[in-house]
Amino acid sequence: MRTSSLCRWTIVGVIAAVAPALVTTPGQAFATGFRTDDVPGLNTTAWKSYVLGPSTPDVHPVQAEGRGDVTHPQSLLKAHGPATTLTTKAGGTPASILLDFGKEVGGTPYLDLTKVTGSPTLTLVTSEAKQYIRTPTATTVSAVAAGGATQVTLASAANLEVGNTITFTAAGGKPVTRTITAFDSTARTVTVKPALPSDLATGTTVSTSPGAPSSDESRGLAGVGGPDTFQPTGAGRLTGGFHGGFRFALLTVSSPGSVSLSSLGVNFQAFRATPADYQGWFLSSDDQLNRMWYSGAYTLQMNMKAPGLNSLPDARIYDGAKRDRSVWTGDLLVQIPTLLTSLGNAGAPYVKSSLDTLVATQRADGAFPGSPDFSKRTSPAGSPLFYSNNYSGYGARAFIDYFRYTGDKAYITAALPALRKELAYNNTFLTADNLVVSNDRDYWQASQTGEVTKYSIDYYILLKEMAWLERSVGSAALADADDATADAIKTAVMGKLWNPALGAYGQSNSKPDVLVEDANALALQYGFVPAGKEAGVLAAMKTLWTPYGAVMGPGLQDPTGHTIEPFANGMETAGRFAAGDTAGALDLMRRTWGPMIDKNNPLYTGAFWEFKNSTGGVNRATASLAHGWAASPSVQLTEQLLGVTAVSAGYQSWSISPRPGTVRWASGAVPTAYGTIETEWTSDPKSGRFTLTAQTPAHTTGTITVPVGRNSVITVNGRAAKELDSRAKTSGGSVVLTVPGGTYQITVTQR
Repeated sequence: MRTSSLCRWTIVGVIAAVAPALVTTPGQAFATGFRTDDVPGLNTTAWKSYVLGPSTPDVHPVQAEGRGDVTHPQSLLKAHGPATTLTTKAGGTPASILLDFGKEVGGTPYLDLTKVTGSPTLTLVTSEAKQYIRTPTATTVSAVAAGGATQVTLASAANLEVGNTITFTAAGGKPVTRTITAFDSTARTVTVKPALPSDLATGTTVSTSPGAPSSDESRGLAGVGGPDTFQPTGAGRLTGGFHGGFRFALLTVSSPGSVSLSSLGVNFQAFRATPADYQGWFLSSDDQLNRMWYSGAYTLQMNMKAPGLNSLPDARIYDGAKRDRSVWTGDLLVQIPTLLTSLGNAGAPYVKSSLDTLVATQRADGAFPGSPDFSKRTSPAGSPLFYSNNYSGYGARAFIDYFRYTGDKAYITAALPALRKELAYNNTFLTADNLVVSNDRDYWQASQTGEVTKYSIDYYILLKEMAWLERSVGSAALADADDATADAIKTAVMGKLWNPALGAYGQSNSKPDVLVEDANALALQYGFVPAGKEAGVLAAMKTLWTPYGAVMGPGLQDPTGHTIEPFANGMETAGRFAAGDTAGALDLMRRTWGPMIDKNNPLYTGAFWEFKNSTGGVNRATASLAHGWAASPSVQLTEQLLGVTAVSAGYQSWSISPRPGTVRWASGAVPTAYGTIETEWTSDPKSGRFTLTAQTPAHTTGTITVPVGRNSVITVNGRAAKELDSRAKTSGGSVVLTVPGGTYQITVTQR
């Protein structure tokens, strides 16, 4: 062992002298004491059981449910046994089989037919949620139908299916339910049995159950998907089109005939990550948090488009598996850290090619598009959508995030002129009062006017990020100028947009009394809250909580009626971690993302959802249930709970600063440009004992922070350090060790 001159103790908030610590060089054994097998799960392979990616590219359903004349539906689960046969007779219920893959998958479905009788038409539709794979009719009676009649004329014949029940409900009347035996889409008539008991007036409402097969995909947005239709003539394999994300598939024999199948599966075409592909991982004593981490990672994998797929040569990170299947800058702010933290350099090409599309579509005035490939229609390449100035700024921050996590200096240096142009574009929205006015839509798609608190904070963040980047690879003078502008914005926000009555920031100068989640979350994270007011802001934000997550603000919602945005809830958990409220951050995680990882939830996909309404569900079939901007728990559990963050590009300097809360232990690995950082810690608040081990790469430096109390005794690599000064805080205190790369074991006990 050796004592390093670079190694020194610093006590946070306390003046004291502590003896230098001892370090080991990488590869040396720990000196003494704590063994990793003392705590279940540490440095084991137990994390691998949480990985959600399929083990093979040939994916089969885990449940099957037949309707109509279907034999041996369970044979499709194992692809052996008696053939599964679906038979539809004229005037009878169309035979169908609903396949559940158990979680989100993406790719091309295939059917292996062994026998075909007659001239059946097969339709295959997919959906992320079971509730959207059939669409009931919702129409009215358009002409009086007399009692005793069996045929009724409707305003629309959409979503009718033979064998469905149909219910007629007149205003103030008793519902009349019948069975559909036939319908004519052109004449908009439906034939029912038995006959009607009495007259039906024009305008009588009509509904059906369970409805006709339907797809939840938006083909105009994604450029792919929609129903697959087959007209087989004999045995053989049928292959459907590409479907980006679904859990359920519904196969229907929609015209008279019969088919027998030996297999139905999916050729998986998202990024199929097995445990061997994970360069980073996370594990803790909390099973729910573990499942969140891997669900976030799987969400990103479902968002990844492989090179060559859909006639696009490059790899890309799309916002959603099913929709929009476009690059979106706001989503990249969550996706890039999550992807690089979990898959490391395996994800880097996807990030770079996605960022390349931003530069390729940058406007002459410097603006990046919010989505460079949104307007797809029939072309998967799409065309740029200049959505908002905020999203333009997010694009620049996405480049900086890529550099921070990878240290790819050549790439960021080449991009720097484009980032400077974008920064100049954003600066055009800054007023003489050093506040941003833009009438922007931002992430929840509703324009906000006036001096909007969040927009000014967002621009502050961009300026600070650019200053960091300029000092790393650019101009120190430009960095100083960016810092000066940012500091002026911060002063203006604090002076004009703080609302003492709220004890928090208002939405804007025109709506100062509207409490908003996002602005206050960012204010906590980036130090805008006036000193001593942090607890009040945390309390104010908690008034926005529901059992399903935090709402955006009183009366606020997006145009589809969703009030809970996981993108914004991720801002709040980050703000709470930054303010030292680990308990609150984890509580909100459980409310927002806990239901998403509950396999009993009907919307479960194994991935994270785009948004939620006030009852915890979604308001439309096209809601994305594998959406990248919702994946913030993964990177926050690594960076805040486990505590590993990059200080300089590529983790050449790093920080390990756990925030345990009530979690008993955590361990994990983080890939870096210099090698893997591995760390683990255990926490026992009752005894005051805290242990941390860390193995960090050579040619790096960092800080390791551990919590301490008034009478803490610290050992480093088996050697006792001087007792902490008696003036150390008994709560919230910590000690920071500055060290070169190496292997460390730190134990904190109480006298």
